[in-house]
Amino acid sequence: MFLLFFLLALPVIWFLYMEFKVARKKRILNKVPGPATVPVFGNALQFGKNPTEIVNKYFELWHENGMDNFRFWIGYYANISISNPKHMEYILNSNTLIQKSDIYDMLHPWLGLGLLTSTGSKWHKHRKMITPSFHFNILQDFHQVMNENSTKFIKLLKQAAAGDSIIDFQDQAHYLTLDVICDTAMGVSINAMDQHDSKVVKAFKDLCYIINCRAFDPLKRSELLYRFSPEYPAYKESLTVLQNFTNEIIEKRIEAHRSGSAKQHEGDEFSRKKMAFLDTLLSSTIDGRPLNQQEIYEEVSTFMFEGHDTTTSGVGFAVYLLSRFPAEQRKIFEEQRQIMGSDLGRDATYQELADMKYLDLFIKEAQRVYPSVPFIGRYTEKDYDIHGTIIPKGTTINLSLMALGYNSRIFKEPHRFRPERFETEKPGPFEYVPFSAGPRNCVGQKFALLEIKTITSKIVRSFEVLPAVDELESTDGYLNTYLGLPNAEKLRKEAQGHKYDPILSAVLTLKSENGLHLRLRERK
Repeated sequence: MFLLFFLLALPVIWFLYMEFKVARKKRILNKVPGPATVPVFGNALQFGKNPTEIVNKYFELWHENGMDNFRFWIGYYANISISNPKHMEYILNSNTLIQKSDIYDMLHPWLGLGLLTSTGSKWHKHRKMITPSFHFNILQDFHQVMNENSTKFIKLLKQAAAGDSIIDFQDQAHYLTLDVICDTAMGVSINAMDQHDSKVVKAFKDLCYIINCRAFDPLKRSELLYRFSPEYPAYKESLTVLQNFTNEIIEKRIEAHRSGSAKQHEGDEFSRKKMAFLDTLLSSTIDGRPLNQQEIYEEVSTFMFEGHDTTTSGVGFAVYLLSRFPAEQRKIFEEQRQIMGSDLGRDATYQELADMKYLDLFIKEAQRVYPSVPFIGRYTEKDYDIHGTIIPKGTTINLSLMALGYNSRIFKEPHRFRPERFETEKPGPFEYVPFSAGPRNCVGQKFALLEIKTITSKIVRSFEVLPAVDELESTDGYLNTYLGLPNAEKLRKEAQGHKYDPILSAVLTLKSENGLHLRLRERK
């Protein structure tokens, strides 16, 4: 009888304990506007059942709270969404508020404590050491790799898009950016564009997908609990394949450097002559000592993850937007003709890319509406008073970079796709931050923009990019999205939309759950 009473009382005891534990946090954080909560669950049930529902629900709450900051609770986990530029500036400029939120913990088995996931003195030292790796001269070397892979990509696209076929460009871009990042990060060619089913290519794609799915489920973020999930064996297999592959390449490069030659063994199927990111790490030092193999592994893996996933998103949405906005595409093509002359098939030089000013505007606008990284997570290890808003210790801060782009107080007619706005509208330094800002801004943003620009330029010169079906072509300049509008989810459901409209999924990077479909018509 006593045992039965104890078992029945246990949930009540746990509930009272948790309420007591977060009482101070609730008292402080609930002064910030936000949706009403329900016991135990907080606001978790309001955010939907999968990553595709998060975006619309988030923007609905954002609009209900005056396009400003709002707090919410996922169970007993305190969260605050920051979209006010003043608060954004304080946080991104802070040298102490740099602890990543727990959403990044699940990256540790793969990336370890690289630049994305580390903090404190390790982050400061590694950031200082890695920054020169993206110097102008090294970027020029990387640019040649981007050109080589883009040329191959164009040939494959001509085959895939033959006969007015509808293609999923997001899927195609995944393999291109994977080839580019492996080539620039480690100096190896894995031929992802040709060998979609190779062990390494499949492991990379599967692991990125699994991690994005895990990020949505708080229970699966725990390494201990995740071991009992049905998808854990597939996750572990993909992780092991990539760890072994990366470490094998690193060991070969270390041996080559020790023997006095940075070149790989003759006949190596992955051999390449140009200096890769890995080579710069092998010649770098921290506190007067060379990096050990684990440190090298962490930074190479981080560069590959960030450089591939975010660039796939950036290239994918940029080319998709070309298909929806033909007038802007024509302006880009005319600029290409003026700069490149009669030989549109050749590689653009580094300087020629820099001269493509309208393409710059187009990519800026694409990143405003579809930023590769829509949210950044931070975690407070003490109380912070940010312009009068108290954020208590133990709170997850969600910096909404995407919300800035849809804020009508910053951008006029935010639902209108208008690249020219960046010629006249000058957003403040923390009102448009697609690559973050402050001390933890994206160290590889010049690399990412160079790759997006290289690929987009070559595609426009090779093809007329068309929507999947003609009726999807925009004639009024407006985006086919309800983000940031009142009752966005209701409007989206009522409109029903077209099956080729992107279904946005945003956890770590922005993707379209149903792909990015379009057609390509070869230019003559």
